Amino acid sequence: MTTAHRPTWHAAVGQKNEGGWQAGGALSQQFSARDLPGHTKLKLRQVGQGTANEVELRDLKAELEGKEHKYEEEKGKQQNTAQDKLKRLEANKKLLLLGDADADARESQLKSVASKYDDADDGDDSASSSDSDSDSDDDDEEAELLRELEKIKKEREEERLRKEEEERAQAEEQAREAILQGNPLTQQQSSTATMKRRWNDDVVFKNQARSEPELKKRFINDTIRNDFHRRFLNKYIQ
Repeated sequence: MTTAHRPTWHAAVGQKNEGGWQAGGALSQQFSARDLPGHTKLKLRQVGQGTANEVELRDLKAELEGKEHKYEEEKGKQQNTAQDKLKRLEANKKLLLLGDADADARESQLKSVASKYDDADDGDDSASSSDSDSDSDDDDEEAELLRELEKIKKEREEERLRKEEEERAQAEEQAREAILQGNPLTQQQSSTATMKRRWNDDVVFKNQARSEPELKKRFINDTIRNDFHRRFLNKYIQ
C-alpha cells in the first residue's frame, strides 16, 4: 500500500549527513501516529454469526427438505388459484348472458305495452291527404329556394372574378408606370424646367481641355521633341 497520500513526518536524510547510513545510522527515531498499524487484533465470529459450533448443531438436510416442501405447497396454491380464476370467469360469462336475455325480454315487454296504449296514430288516416299536399308544396318551395341560392352563388362568383381581374389589371398598370418612371430615357423634360447648377459652373479654369486638339497619340522617347513640349513652346514662348 502506498503512503504517498500521507503527510511527510521528516524529510529525507542524505548518506553523509547526520543520521545517514555512512554517518553511523539514525541517532533517534520518531514515528507519526498515522504511520503506526491500526488493526492489531484479529476479528473472530461472534455468537449468531455462523460459528463452527453453530454449523455443527444445524441439521442442514432437514432445512433443505423443509424448504422443498414449502415450495411445493406454494406451487400447488398457485395452480389452485389459477383454476379458481377460470371458474369465476365462466360463472361471470353465464351471468352476463342471462342478464342480457332478461334485459331483452323486459325491453320487448315494455315496447308491447307502449304500442298498446299509444294514441299518436289515431288521426293518421284522416290527415294523409293534407300531409301529401303540404309535402308537395314544401318540395316546390325547397326547389325554388335552391334555384335562388344557386343564382346568388353564381352572381357572387362572377363578382369575385371581375374584382380579381380589375385588381390584376391595376397591378400590371402600376408596374408598367414604375418601370417607365425608373428609366430616365423615357422621361420627357418640360421646356420650362430649370437645370440645377453645378458647384463648379463659375470657376475660372473650367473646360481647359476643350482647347486641346485631339491628335493621335504617338510615343517619342524625347522630352524636347514630343508633341506636348512643342505645343507648350508654340503657345507660351513664340
